[in-house]
Amino acid sequence: MKAYVYTHTRLDTNKIFYVGIGTQDNYKRASRTANRSIFWKNITSKTGWKVDIVFDNLNWEDACLKEKELISFYGRKDIGTGCLVNHTNGGDGSNGRVFSQETRNKMAKTRKGVKISEEQKEKTRLSMLGKNKKKVINEITGIIYDSVEEAAQAISMNRVCLINRLKGKWANNTNLKYY
Repeated sequence: MKAYVYTHTRLDTNKIFYVGIGTQDNYKRASRTANRSIFWKNITSKTGWKVDIVFDNLNWEDACLKEKELISFYGRKDIGTGCLVNHTNGGDGSNGRVFSQETRNKMAKTRKGVKISEEQKEKTRLSMLGKNKKKVINEITGIIYDSVEEAAQAISMNRVCLINRLKGKWANNTNLKYY
């Protein structure tokens, strides 16, 4: 799967305020306004903005590295290192996200004292049966693993990394595929 790295630039100051990554061929993510932070929305409501595709046709790992490099170079406003409204260091979702103490308290409060019934636990357990239990085959040796977890252990790889390779999000440099 090919990926790209993009920036958003304010039209009033011509300064970059956001760095992102996408995998869609039509650059849809770069232009989308949905699922943006309140800080991003505050800027775009005051000024126009433009999208620049700064790196294109990369594999996922290279795109993640480029995104991290750019975020590191421009710095993040939320931690006082720069001008970007990004809330993470880039590359893999929420890695490096900094929550305010107020936000942490709110999240804790919503979970405090919540009791889950045994019936609900059983429903959740039953709904999850079979998930993450896809079999994996080594195309060279013919060995079939009962789960991604088992296959990942066999080749000394992180389970999530193997899943990303098997799903095509990252280059699959293993001999494994879903069975």
